This record gives sequence, structure tokens and C-alpha cells, in this order.
Amino acid sequence: MFTDSESQIRAALRGQRVLVIGGDRREKAITRLARELELAEVVHCATRKSDASPRKFSAQFRSPDFVLVVWVLGLSRTHHGIHVHRLCREHWVPWVDSWRIPHPAPLLDQIRRLGIVGALQRRRLEVATST
Repeated sequence: MFTDSESQIRAALRGQRVLVIGGDRREKAITRLARELELAEVVHCATRKSDASPRKFSAQFRSPDFVLVVWVLGLSRTHHGIHVHRLCREHWVPWVDSWRIPHPAPLLDQIRRLGIVGALQRRRLEVATST
């Protein structure tokens, strides 16, 4: 059974889109996130340590329907993270930093510990009213 806060987080994420930025695509990890959190889609923007440009993922922020961004900091350049955080603030999208593409359980726990449940719920409402 889920705790109250975990149920709230799952409800805020269910049927929504999440953007993962960083590292190489790990199909199993992306599929597990989508399946276990009942997401509509997980979009992964791979980054390379040899490419300092944020071009690859900056364009994704033009799509207003992401409720959460996960920056995979262990597999990205610091420069990418600076841009990810700036773009999230500009577009009012909650974000989580993770060393790797997270397993769903630790991701839920991190969202709870960061206290961004309310931000996720607000973002979900914004996405619903913008479509």
C-alpha cells in the first residue's frame, strides 16, 4: 500500500509526460518509469559530455505539457545542469536531480523529500488547462 504523500505524487504524475535529460538512453529504465508511474510518456534527451550545447534539450521546453523534469547529473556536463535549472525556473516546471535515470521508488521518495508535491499538482493543472 502507498503512503498518503506517495499516493498524491502518483496521482499528480499519472497520465502525464516527464522529461529526462542526460546520459544515454536506457530503454529498460525509461519503460519502467512510464509503466510503474502510469505516465503517458517519458521523453529522454540524451546528452554527451563532449557536447556542451543545450540545443538538444532546450527545444523540448517549447512543449508546455511536461509535469516534471529529471536531470541525470551523473551523466551530463555541469553546463547542461545550469541550463536545465534555468529553463525549469523560466517555464515553472518542477525538477529533480538524479545521478542516473531513477528507479520509480527512489524518485517518488526524492519528490516527497524535496517538498515539490504541491508544485507537481499545480503543474498538472496548468498542463490540463493549456491543452
